[in-house]
Amino acid sequence: MSLRKLMLAATSALALVLAGGADAKTTLKFAIGAADGPGGEIAGMKALKEYVEFKSKGEIEIRLFFNTMGGSLQVTEAVKNGTLEMALTDDSVLGSFHKPMQVFQIPYLFPSSPVAWEFMKSPFVRGLADDMRKATGIRTLVLSENGFRNITNNSREVKTPDDMKGLKMRTMQSQVYVNFMKSMGAAATPIAWPELVPALKQNVVDGQENAASTVWDGRLYEVQKFMSVNEHIYGLHLIIINDGVFSKLSADEKQILTDGAKMHAEVANSRKAMDSLQAIDKIRKAGTTVYVNSPTEKEAFRKQSQGAVIDYIAGEVGKPLVDRLLAAVEEAKKQAYAN
Repeated sequence: MSLRKLMLAATSALALVLAGGADAKTTLKFAIGAADGPGGEIAGMKALKEYVEFKSKGEIEIRLFFNTMGGSLQVTEAVKNGTLEMALTDDSVLGSFHKPMQVFQIPYLFPSSPVAWEFMKSPFVRGLADDMRKATGIRTLVLSENGFRNITNNSREVKTPDDMKGLKMRTMQSQVYVNFMKSMGAAATPIAWPELVPALKQNVVDGQENAASTVWDGRLYEVQKFMSVNEHIYGLHLIIINDGVFSKLSADEKQILTDGAKMHAEVANSRKAMDSLQAIDKIRKAGTTVYVNSPTEKEAFRKQSQGAVIDYIAGEVGKPLVDRLLAAVEEAKKQAYAN
């Protein structure tokens, strides 16, 4: 080939590369182990997508995947391995990737959602998230509300810890939840979710504990006579991204994505709190007797149950970490209720 032809070929190749670069955009797959729907976390994901794509003028594309890549465990593993860029997961799953994340499972950490929202912005949370990033390569973009868990059963209203004595309660396969139930004199029986409704129908267990939206969506109200809004454990959602993926973004892209994640939290937090109230109202209208525990009654539950779980978690992650957590929660209370 002549020199002229070689130069023409090189020029054409360079033009193609430059043209491709001009049209290139960053595509981030963002998955959740739940179906598309009206829930607060889904609305927050869509808000993030809309915000990021608008602010980046289309140079960042967020592709949402609903319940197509497995549950929270699977999408978290995929982010860690780099086969998925982003996911919305929960704190209970992250504990199996980074043990210190188990501290959020302590019951009665937060008296209300606004206190939890304040806590999410704390230096403690930022430090714990950064430790997880260094240990696992999983970067946390933001935390948001997953909701409070509540007690249902077929025997009686649960107004005080004494009302739990003797109840046979289904729990997840978690020592935290087993210790929580035992601390109040209830018998804890771990049962898988698909087997829960048959177990309630057959009186294998008297009751269970879950977020109000789960009680409604799972139709548990059809096999439970009583519900107590005792709000014992607060669940957290986290938007995570592979740290290697994040590090390759430009400074502008990082800021836009981080701002979009914060937008998600603002949308999801308020929507999830309202989702819970609306679910409780629907459960009541469906015929389940609903009792809303007062702050004083919840304090009695805290005094009865928190110590047993703290002892267990401190044995897993160390007492100093638990102490820092509790101090951060107290500071969040001061900030939330400052006059």
